[in-house]
Amino acid sequence: MSGYGCVQTGRGPVLTRRQGGALAALALAVLAGAIAALVPAFVVLEVREWRSGRLLYLAPVRPQSRFEVTFVHSVERTPVREVFTVGPDLDIYLVETVYESFGAGLPTTAEEGARFVLEGGTMRITGMHRRIGQLVLSVSPVPGHVLRVANRAVTLANLADPGTALGIKVVRVPAAAFFFRGRCWWMRR
Repeated sequence: MSGYGCVQTGRGPVLTRRQGGALAALALAVLAGAIAALVPAFVVLEVREWRSGRLLYLAPVRPQSRFEVTFVHSVERTPVREVFTVGPDLDIYLVETVYESFGAGLPTTAEEGARFVLEGGTMRITGMHRRIGQLVLSVSPVPGHVLRVANRAVTLANLADPGTALGIKVVRVPAAAFFFRGRCWWMRR
């Protein structure tokens, strides 16, 4: 026997079972990497804990996709809905705000190019195209703070403790990472 783990036969060295398994695993990893390199990256909306950068939620989106953040206003105690869209540059844009009362931090007029509409006690500002880039928010201690994306509603307090700062942005992720982690997922400590 050779010191390299090969068995001598009349036909030359033969790999041991252990070496053959390692070689097969390496070949499989190379094949998976080659396939992943051929598949284009996916565009996703990701939610991360702002300070640690820990990934909390991921969902597929594409340019022109819409998503919403709803919450209960901390002073007025009325619902607020903010509608965002994914721009072709993958930045986040605020396109609409809907609320039921005037109060601290709530707009009283529409910005230039937008429209203020009063409908049955609901105020709506439409036609906005305010570039946000990355959305940073704090998880509200008031119930009702929800992210709605791709027909899914995710309660932000299920992702992180109230008061935790979250960063929400749109990024490209390699196809392999997206498939290995699942189409959509969220987790809590």
